[in-house]
Order: sequence, then structure tokens, then C-alpha cells
Amino acid sequence: MLNAIKKFFSVGSVSVAGKDARFRVRSRSELSVIIAHFNEYPLQSTKALNFRYFCEILNLINKKAHTNIEGFLRLASLINRLNKPLSDSLLAKLVQLGPLPKLEFETSYEFSSANRLQTLNPFWISGFASGEGSFTYFTKTRVNSAGMPVKDYSLVFEISQRTQDLHLLNLIACCFKTGRVYTETSGVSRLRFRSKDHIISTLVPHFRDYPLEGHKNLQYLAWLKAVTVLTDQTKTSKRDAELDMLIKELSSLK
Repeated sequence: MLNAIKKFFSVGSVSVAGKDARFRVRSRSELSVIIAHFNEYPLQSTKALNFRYFCEILNLINKKAHTNIEGFLRLASLINRLNKPLSDSLLAKLVQLGPLPKLEFETSYEFSSANRLQTLNPFWISGFASGEGSFTYFTKTRVNSAGMPVKDYSLVFEISQRTQDLHLLNLIACCFKTGRVYTETSGVSRLRFRSKDHIISTLVPHFRDYPLEGHKNLQYLAWLKAVTVLTDQTKTSKRDAELDMLIKELSSLK
């Protein structure tokens, strides 16, 4: 997937270290290609605000703002707004040069209803699910009529986001015409699909026509096998053993 992205942009490099791979664009000339793309195809989550800070940082560096103390501190303040803030020890050293200016962009423009997508491209949904979705399961243990403990599985597909991006979850639910959106007190919202009928009638056709990419597709295929067993087979010891095996396979792919 990373090599495909590199080929698409024709910039950057892909590196591998152990089980991790990384696509990285570092030169200012190549970063202009990335910025042009996201200006034409805007980000739809709170990542858009992070992108705006990133663009302003690069703009100031191109103007050589970092060559004087005032501009350097302004850059430090903006960098501290990114998703990897500066360490406390570094901030303590920076304030010896002077106070960091309080710089904060307004969020009203990025997240106003006029700038949000009103409908979603199905390929976008699959791409978003590849990165943010989870094909998982819930378990519930009960005691059957013979007094024996029995484990029941419920297959679940969900997407979690910070509650600031709740509009995306509602849009996806609207596109599928099913699913429930939950908002938790922790500041996280979830879109969850757990009805077997809705999974078979809605999710399966979608991911057949707009396939997932990379490792998430392997997770989905293992999850789908378990969904099929739950849907098509009567509960027997053989079926339960098969389901346990599939659940272990699914767990190994998380």
C-alpha cells in the first residue's frame, strides 16, 4: 500500500524496519506535491486543522522566518500544535529565548457545514475503513439448560473517531442506511454494525464492490468466514469448534 502511495505521488521514500514500514516525504520541494493534493482534496476530519498548521510551518521556513529569534519562537509555537508536541524539557529551553507566542487557528472554517462533504464516495469509505475500521467480535458467556457454560459470539464492525469528527460517522451510517453511532463520555464516538442481517445485506456487498486494501482486508476475510458460520449453520458442537478456530484466526490478525 505504501509503495502504491509513493507511486501515486511520485515523491517520497518507503523504508522498512522489522515489522514496520513507513512512507515519508521530507524535502520541501516534494512536500509541495503532498500539500497541493490535500488542498485539492481536503481532509474531512480534525486532521485538517493539523494540516493547516503544517502548511503554515513550511511557509514560514520557506520565508526563512527561523533565522531570527521572533520567527524561530513562532515556528516552535506552531510545531507544538502538531500531533507530536515538543517535550517539556525542550520547551523549558526555548522560553530562555523569550515567551512562545500563543498561536491557535480558528476551527470554524475547517469544520463548518459548508466545507464538509455532504455525501461520501464509496471508495473513500473503504479507504477510511482500511485505516480506521475494526472487524472484531463480542463474547457473552451464559449457562445452557444442561447447566453448562456456553460462549456466544457477536460479530461487529466498528469505526471509532474523536467526537469532534462525529459528522463523518453519521455520514457513513447515512450511506449504509444502517449502523448505530455511540458517543462516549471519554470524547470518543463509535459507529457500530452488529446485526447479521445488515452485515450480510449491506456491508458484504459494499466491500465486495469496493474492496479493502492491505492487512485490513485479511482481517475482514477472516471475520466474514465467522459471520458466514454464524449465519448459515445451526448451533452444534462442530459448528462451535469451527467458530472458535475462526475467532482465533481473527484475533491473530489484529
